[in-house]
Amino acid sequence: MPFLSGLILTSAVFSIFSFKNIENSLFPNLFYNYFAQTIQSNVGITLFNYLLIVIGMILINQICVNQEIVEKQNFFPVFLYLFLSISAVQPFQLSAQACTNIFIFLSLYKLLDSYRKENVTNLIFEAAFYISLSAFISFNSIINFPLFFIALFILRPFSWREWIMALIGFAAPVFIYECIAYLSNFNQWYFIKAAAAFFDHVKVPSFSEYYLPLIFFLILLLIISAFSIFMGNAGNTVKKQKAKFILLWYVLLNVFGLFSGGANSSQIILVFSIPLSYLIGDLLFGIRQTKFTNTILTLLMLCLMIIFLAEYDLI
Repeated sequence: MPFLSGLILTSAVFSIFSFKNIENSLFPNLFYNYFAQTIQSNVGITLFNYLLIVIGMILINQICVNQEIVEKQNFFPVFLYLFLSISAVQPFQLSAQACTNIFIFLSLYKLLDSYRKENVTNLIFEAAFYISLSAFISFNSIINFPLFFIALFILRPFSWREWIMALIGFAAPVFIYECIAYLSNFNQWYFIKAAAAFFDHVKVPSFSEYYLPLIFFLILLLIISAFSIFMGNAGNTVKKQKAKFILLWYVLLNVFGLFSGGANSSQIILVFSIPLSYLIGDLLFGIRQTKFTNTILTLLMLCLMIIFLAEYDLI
């Protein structure tokens, strides 16, 4: 905890006094359109972004401890989520994806909590509700809609009641929003228009050279983690094994989001921060050689240093 707290404070101070954004999120969404007009100071933006990161850290820790998808003594997922988040948030721009991740964590928690339980329609509804709500913050979260049903299929035997309840959960935020939009006569049919814009603006993602070392290193660690899982190191319980395969599906499906409008290095890192935190964190925890683990962490910190230097226009 002292190390994580120190890293948060140090990174926040660096962000407040940064000179520039490395990248800018150009894809419009309700979250940014509203809060960008409310929070405009660099200090306010930094505090808001880091508040979202801290909430995400708390949720990822709750999933680790209460849902036991990794060992309870494994704090690498929390550290990696913090590391990836602070490397990706921009000092002069609110991070919609950091807020979206909070709702994805809540949905994942509810889904995992339904494992081997009876009468879980309320959990299924809440999990679907959170995923649907996340799409109103960052529309690329729509990719997680099919992931939800894949996870439900992996965790539970098929039940029409649960799947119908999931569909109701998905529809509830859309219905509530459209009712409010109709009464206020403002921005009606947002979900349909946003979906059309999302699929119309398909293009190759833009990558900043300052993020390339980190991205290449993360891809390498992800490949090693996936190879380890398929070699039989997915965990010592059925729930851990199922959770690992859900996270691999998370990575696979979100690859399609790389080609959405506005996708760039920092956006991609934040989108994949959830599965990478668990998968790579479990890999690091399983390495018994401390020197090897410390070498990986040192290389990660060097990648972060390159990003901070770029924000100060030193490289």
